[in-house]
Amino acid sequence: MIAAALPRQPRRETGFTLAEMLVALALFALISVLIAAVVNLIARLDGAARQQGDAAEQVVSAQTVLRARIEQMRAVVDPRGLGDTIAMVGQGDELTFTAPGLAADGAHQLQAIRLRRTARGQLMLYTAPLLAGVDLHAPGVAGWRAAPLLDGVQRIEFAYYGADRVTGRDAWQDRWQNRAQPPKLVRLRLGFAAGDARSWPVLMVRPMSGVRLECRNGRNSSDCGEAP
Repeated sequence: MIAAALPRQPRRETGFTLAEMLVALALFALISVLIAAVVNLIARLDGAARQQGDAAEQVVSAQTVLRARIEQMRAVVDPRGLGDTIAMVGQGDELTFTAPGLAADGAHQLQAIRLRRTARGQLMLYTAPLLAGVDLHAPGVAGWRAAPLLDGVQRIEFAYYGADRVTGRDAWQDRWQNRAQPPKLVRLRLGFAAGDARSWPVLMVRPMSGVRLECRNGRNSSDCGEAP
C-alpha cells in the first residue's frame, strides 16, 4: 500500500540535444578539413618528388648518351680540312665529330655527330651518315637527324684539354679544330634557368681514340706524329 502511494518518477529520454549535435558536426567538419589538408600535402610532396626524380633521370640519360658518343670519337681524316687534320670541329658552344652510329643505325657505320643548344633552349644531338658528304664545318644542319636530349638549357660550354699549339703544353682550350688528333679530354657544362630543380654535374669524357695522324712532307709538329 505504501509503495502504491509513492509518486512515480518520470523516465528520462535518451539521445543528443541540439547543442551536442552541433558540436559533433563542428568537430567532424574540422577533422575532415585537417584530413583533406594532410592528403593534399602528401599528394603535392609526392608530385614534387616524382618531378625531381624525372628531372634527375633526364640528366642521367643525357649524360649517358653523350659520354658514349664522345668516348667513341674516331680520328678520321677530314677531306675538307686543312692539311693533316681529323674530322672534328670543337667550339665553345658546339661540338662536331665522327663516331660509330647508334645501335639502330649499325654499330660500325660512322656518323657525323653534332651537339649544340638550339634557340629554343634544347640540347640537341644531330647525326648524319659520314658517307653522305656532310660538311662538318658548315653551320647548317639541313639533312641531319635531330634527337632532343634536354629542354630548358640556358647555357652550354664545351672545353678541350690537350697540347696548346703555342706552348706545346697541355691546357684547357675553348676551341679544337684543324688538329691532327682528338683532345685528351672533353668537358661539357650546362646551365638551367633560375628555379629549375635540375642539376648538371660537369661531364668530363676521355675519347678512347688517341691516334695521331702522320706528319706529311717531313713536317715536324707537336700537332701530328707519334702519340706520346
